[in-house]
Parts: sequence; structure tokens; C-alpha cells
Amino acid sequence: MKTLEKVNYKGFILPLIIGIALWCCTPLRPAGLSVQAWEMFAVFVATIIGCITKPLPIGGTTLLGLIVTVLAGLAPIKDEVNPKTGAVTSGILSAFSNSASWLIAMAFIMAYGISKTGLGNRIAYWMIRRFGKRSIGIGYAITVLELILGALIPSNSARTGGVVWPVTESISKDYDSLPNDSSRKKIGAYLSFTAFHANILSTALFITGAAPNMVASQMASQKGYTMTWIGWFTAAIVPVLIATAVIPIVIYKIFPPEVKETPNAKKWADDRLQKMGAITKPEKIMSIVFLLAIILWVLSGIFDIPQLDSTFIAFLAVGLLLLTGVLTMKDALNQTGAWNILIWLSILVFMASKLISFGFIDWFSKTIQSGLHGISWGIVLAILIVLMFYTHYFFASGTAHMTALYLPFLSVAVATGTPLALAAMLLAFTGAINASTTHYANGPASILATTGYIKQGEWWKYNFILGIIYLVIFGGIGSLWMKMIGMW
Repeated sequence: MKTLEKVNYKGFILPLIIGIALWCCTPLRPAGLSVQAWEMFAVFVATIIGCITKPLPIGGTTLLGLIVTVLAGLAPIKDEVNPKTGAVTSGILSAFSNSASWLIAMAFIMAYGISKTGLGNRIAYWMIRRFGKRSIGIGYAITVLELILGALIPSNSARTGGVVWPVTESISKDYDSLPNDSSRKKIGAYLSFTAFHANILSTALFITGAAPNMVASQMASQKGYTMTWIGWFTAAIVPVLIATAVIPIVIYKIFPPEVKETPNAKKWADDRLQKMGAITKPEKIMSIVFLLAIILWVLSGIFDIPQLDSTFIAFLAVGLLLLTGVLTMKDALNQTGAWNILIWLSILVFMASKLISFGFIDWFSKTIQSGLHGISWGIVLAILIVLMFYTHYFFASGTAHMTALYLPFLSVAVATGTPLALAAMLLAFTGAINASTTHYANGPASILATTGYIKQGEWWKYNFILGIIYLVIFGGIGSLWMKMIGMW
């Protein structure tokens, strides 16, 4: 007998209470805000809270928010042109023309080829074979593996869950380091914790490293700053490389493995490479297509050529994978993560754009600016970065956090005199490194903090230490690096 699908109806309670309460406060709204601006704010806040409480998956929750937006008369279905002024009011269907959403959706489909062909595992085994003589060497191998995969797989959860964690778990168990057991500290706890922080670094290095990066990109464009693949990479490369050198050794010191030497790791990797056999034709094609995509993404940030649009490059790569038979159309349609992100990212960006067009963001930044009058922009930016980092303790989703705070914080920073590029990039980086907070900070945290290798108290304690290191590296060294290369 067919049954209804499970819906978390309790998850609707908090967003409904807060959304309705804000809506009812419309007559009491601050001076300078229109009715539409306040009502859009109420719908937006309720939607973001729904993304946290998750009555439905994020795609379903944001879709309901979009429906309420239309029913409330805050947006039409299709674009409407005012016959008197010629002004265009964006309809909800225009939300799904968002280029960043399509870019990351296509990148998800491209990334499926990594697991389908086995290329991801082959890269992992190569890294372990090269650096796996000592436990700290394996830690660095996992970190470098994540950085490579960050360019290939746009989902931080997919990188961890699909490639890095299975490899980490296999190595740990080969050394009789078992979860939920005193043996976890032999090597499993160290490798698991290192794998998590490697994921943070791979997320920070590439604009396509995770969905919150693309949210930041779209929000920054609302303020007139364009983030390109090569621009993000150039700004991130120095702080990420420094953190790549520092973080594994810090973890090795504060959370050391009992097993220091790992001579069997090379044999372990060799055995698995032998089972895989010679590199296959699909793997070769997959490698070529990804390298081509990365080269074109780099060129798109250098040359102003319409055909080098980053989203079109992603479409081109998927087309080549389909044309060569590496992927099938069924493979593409089965990538539910791609189509899910296309829905929710498009909707959230559309709703944020409505907050701008109704004047809410401009009012917010001017209000905060007046309260910060006389304070230097450097201090304001530092405060905003610290707030962006530590408020993540209250969020279980990097996407929800970035959508809620990035644009208001960026507006405040710019209004107080902070260079636009500096503020845009530092706040975006903070959206990646603030995963170093809780065991529910993002998808990879949820995966690795529940494996049984790391206790919750250890997770919070050591992440707090590493979080300070990230703030120093990205906020301090990152700012100096961007100054040296002329970004601000």
C-alpha cells in the first residue's frame, strides 16, 4: 500500500512564528522602509530559518518561500514592464536564469564523472603512495588530495563522503584504529580531523569549492563586484598554501596520532592501484575535459570574450563528456544534487535581489553606518569578519548563513569605506573557514564528526584553536597578499 512521504511539520513552527510576527510588525517598521521592503524581509527571514529547521529539504523550503513571495504580491510570475516608466519588475521565472546556479549544477554533473570513472580514487591512491611513509605524510597527502578534488568536485560533502572519507577509513582500519574504541587515537582520529580541515581549505581555494562560495559570488555582484574563477583563486592561493603547510602540523601537535610511522601505507596504495589496473580511456577523457575546463575558466578571468563565460564553459564540458560517452544523459538527470542546488540557489539569490530593489539592504547599511560613524573601516571590517565567523555557531548550513549575512555585512563594510574587493573576498573566505566551529557546521562536519573517531568535546576544543589560526592567516596574511597583487 502506498503511503505519504515523511514531512517534518515541526520544522515549520519556528519559521512561521517568526515570519508572521515580522509581517504583523509592518505598521511598526522603521522609518525609511517601504511596506514591500519589510514584507519581503519577513518572507526572507522565515525562509532562511526554514533552511535551518528543515521542514523540507532546502530546495522544497525555498520553493515554498518563493510561492509566498508571489502570493503576497511581492513579485509577479513573469517579468512585467511599466508602460509609463519602462521599468522592469523581475518575475520569479527570471530567478532560474541565474548563471551561477547553472554553473554549479553543471559542475556537479561534471564531477559525477570523477566517481564513475574511478579517477578520484586513483588520484587518492597516488597521493598516499607518494606521501604515506609517516602518519603526518598521510595527513599532508589527504590535504593535497582535497585541494586537487576541490577543483574537480563542487560539493564539499561529495568530496568528503565520496572519496576522502572512504580512503581515510580504510587506512585507519588497516592500522587497527577503530571508531568508538580506545584504538581510535592510533591514527584514525588524526586522519579524520585532518581530512575535515583539508576540506575547509579546498573549499576556500576555489569559487566552485562549495555552494556558499557561489552565494557570495552572486551577492557580491549585487554590490557591483564580479568574482571570477581566476580572481578567487589568485586571492586565495597564498593564504590557502600557508594554511596547507601549517594546519596538518598543528593538528599533529595538538591531537597527535599514536602511530607515527606508516610503512604499510605505500603497499596499501600499490595494492589498490594494482586492482584498478592501467588508467582507462574514460579516466583519460575525464582528465582532459576537466583540465580544459579549468584552463578556460582561467582564461575567462583574463580575456573579455563572450564565449569564455564561465557558465558556458561548464555546459561545454558536460557536452563533451556526453559526446565522448563518459557520461550519459541518464547520468546527468540522476544528479539530484545538481538540480536541487539549481532550485534553491536561484530562489535565494532572487529573494536577496528583491531586498535590494525594495531598498532594504541600502537602508540597513546606512543605519549601521550612522551607528559606526568615526570608526575606521579596518576595525569595522575586522568586527564583521569575527561576527561572520563566530555566528556560525548558530547555523547548521553554510548556505543559509551566507545568504542571511553576507550581503548586509558587505554593504556595511563598503558604506564605512572598506575597499569593495577586500571586503567581498574576506567575507567570502570567512564563509568557508567558519566551518571550523561545530560538529554541525556543514556537510563534511556532519560526516566526519559522527564517525566515532573524534569525540564532540575534542571537535569543539581543537576547532576553536584552529579557527583562530584561520582568522589570522586569511584576515591578516590574506589582506596583505591582496594588497600586494593590487586587488585593493
